[in-house]
Amino acid sequence: MDIKTLAEQYNDYIIDRRRYYHTCPELSGEEKNTRAHLKEDLEALGITDIHELETCYGLTATIHGGKPGKTVALRSDIDALPVKEETGLPFASHNEGKMHACGHDCHTANMLGAARLLKAHEDELEGQVKLMFQPAEETMDGAKMMVENGILKDPDVNAALGIHVF
Repeated sequence: MDIKTLAEQYNDYIIDRRRYYHTCPELSGEEKNTRAHLKEDLEALGITDIHELETCYGLTATIHGGKPGKTVALRSDIDALPVKEETGLPFASHNEGKMHACGHDCHTANMLGAARLLKAHEDELEGQVKLMFQPAEETMDGAKMMVENGILKDPDVNAALGIHVF
């Protein structure tokens, strides 16, 4: 499997999702609509093992591989900053005084792209991939809340990966 070639097939999807999430940023602790839209996006990909966390707006989704193996987690943050967008872009923020100025719209879109690719090839996967969409990264509360919600359990996470673009 040539991952780079496969990933390039989803470029337009990733750009579309990034621009969508850029239009509707929510601040730390306010990511209710973001979580709802993420759930819809994941369901549209055919992912059904989705869990909304109880004490925060975090979300997890698990893609179950077709072969036995360990669980790898991928993490993305979803919150925005209290910044007024003045870019003039056609996909600029519709939420006055809120903006994805730190790239979390990119993180979210990249994760959805990865989810789409992995779901399309789930029969080839050994183990599970657990997608973790983290709220409140900017206030440094989200990771702790997600861990307290048990995101590293059921299935137990053996390794976790995350990115940050700037």
